[in-house]
Amino acid sequence: MARDIEAIPTMYKGERFRSRLEAQWAVFWDELGVKWEYEPQTFLLSDGKQYTPDFWIVDLGLWVEIKPNAKIAREEEATLKCSQLAYETDCLVYLDQSGMTWYTEEYCEYSGFLIPPGSWIYSVLFFYCRNNLLEQDWFFQSENHYWATCSNCGKIGISMSASSSIEILALNRDHFSCECDTHSRRLDSNSEILMEAYDKALRFGAKKNQNFLS
Repeated sequence: MARDIEAIPTMYKGERFRSRLEAQWAVFWDELGVKWEYEPQTFLLSDGKQYTPDFWIVDLGLWVEIKPNAKIAREEEATLKCSQLAYETDCLVYLDQSGMTWYTEEYCEYSGFLIPPGSWIYSVLFFYCRNNLLEQDWFFQSENHYWATCSNCGKIGISMSASSSIEILALNRDHFSCECDTHSRRLDSNSEILMEAYDKALRFGAKKNQNFLS
């Protein structure tokens, strides 16, 4: 469902990314003033395999794995790796397998790209809840998340469009990078600063008239 981006090594700000898509996400976060680190650490997972997640988002205490589409994510066992990483590090792990899209309920064209509806369902957040009242560890694989900004200060966060009650209690619905007293409200997925960040990221290294295809 995502735009087909070749895994072409791409330079950005002196960093050599394995793909253009990864570099575009770095551009996106830079536009929003988000501090990121690219492949900062390799982990030995419980199955004995080594895994190097794509990004560490300092502002959110979040690992991010980037895949261009769900098919590739399945082929590379991304879900298994991300779930193990969440357990090993006790941190949130965000798997994006949508290319580069955002929350939308109908097809729309933006900066020469066709954005499909329901794009946010291709992003998954993995996390563990430890030492709960039942003295057991609970693992969550929570879908329907998307990048958004605080309506008060504009800082980035992750918003959840729909969730079970237990996920809401565990994650408090949204994950913020700010301390504003607006956390009872949903983050804004279509703010001007967010759209400008997507615009610059999509234009970075993009070919002329390149479109999203469903």
